[in-house]
Amino acid sequence: MSYLEVIWKGIIKSIKEGTLVSKNLFPMIISIIVLVKVLQELNIIQYVAMPLEPIMQTMGLPAEFGIVWACAMLVNIYSALALIPSMLLLVPSVTVEQMTILGLIILIAHSLILETKIAGRCGLSMSFQVGLRLITAWICGVSVHLICSHFGFWQETATVLFKAGAALDFTGWVLGELKNLVQIYCIICLVMMFNKIINALKISQFVGFILGPLLRILGISKEATNIVIVGLVLGILYGSGIIIQAATEGRISRIDAFTTMSLMSIAHALIEDTILLSLLGGSLWGLLGVRLLFAISVGVSINLLYAKKQQQLELEKGTV
Repeated sequence: MSYLEVIWKGIIKSIKEGTLVSKNLFPMIISIIVLVKVLQELNIIQYVAMPLEPIMQTMGLPAEFGIVWACAMLVNIYSALALIPSMLLLVPSVTVEQMTILGLIILIAHSLILETKIAGRCGLSMSFQVGLRLITAWICGVSVHLICSHFGFWQETATVLFKAGAALDFTGWVLGELKNLVQIYCIICLVMMFNKIINALKISQFVGFILGPLLRILGISKEATNIVIVGLVLGILYGSGIIIQAATEGRISRIDAFTTMSLMSIAHALIEDTILLSLLGGSLWGLLGVRLLFAISVGVSINLLYAKKQQQLELEKGTV
């Protein structure tokens, strides 16, 4: 089989997988788009966003972006991407800083219902995982906003891929949303293809070579380090599957399961998700570097707190 045949079969398979994923996602995404349109026509979308306004303001974001983040938290990243054109009609001018912060909080806290259920299957507290991701996302957003405001980083106007013109009638709105859905479908197919390229080029092994020593310094065992790398590159679903199997077989401890899952909840699918959110006009390196930095900080904090707890337990045993 020639290289061209291999490439062609890979493209066809990626399109088939992308079509299947889109078939599952689009009914939910379309219902959200319609709901937001109804809220806009009734002129009450600002009241829906109002409860989120104080939180978004602390991160330098308009209240309307709170709806996008809420949608990402409850559904997934793709549903948030689909809402961006509607929100940009209400907030026509955005900076690279704002879109980087929006991208970061979505990357850290998205698909909370599904992904915390996965964490629960690993034997971890779902409420803790939700709280950890929400608090980390907010601290990350506030920190980036304060640093950018002080030093003047990323103040230029953002170039957002997903945009919509002000539709004068219903037909114009429908055609605009169809265009955006076609864009999302193409992106999903490209993501499928990109994952195949990552696997073929063994990029996960390269990432493991770079991050492995750092993760072991954090106190994560060698077995758990391999699991974290899988989650960081491929996604939380793959990493959690390995955690469940390893914990069942006794190859990793409970603290390893807790630490790795917490770290992966903050940073997973680093390549795929980062590229997706960079389409909003944020800084690619900001989305990747800042998220990874906060994930490592969470890992360090958890290890330090656990070590302190273990010392207290040992002291209590010694006094008995």
